[in-house]
Amino acid sequence: MITEGGETLESRIEFGFRNATSRYPADKELEVLAEILVIEQVTYENDPEAAKALLSVGERSIAKYYKSSELAAYTVVASAILNLDETITKY
Repeated sequence: MITEGGETLESRIEFGFRNATSRYPADKELEVLAEILVIEQVTYENDPEAAKALLSVGERSIAKYYKSSELAAYTVVASAILNLDETITKY
């Protein structure tokens, strides 16, 4: 989502949403996901150990040019998108 989605948080969220659901998010959906992103980024900035713990799961290494708080926040947003009923029933 981060590397291919563009430069803005909206374009990145839109990219992830579109790839998961095959449609663009409605304005309200984009607004809610952007709000989640901002809240989670602040949360992980205040708790870097929680960000580190979240990002330690998985097979890929962490890109060093992104802040852990930013990656963790986008991870939460990606999880929210992938847990939409629409996404689950697509596949």
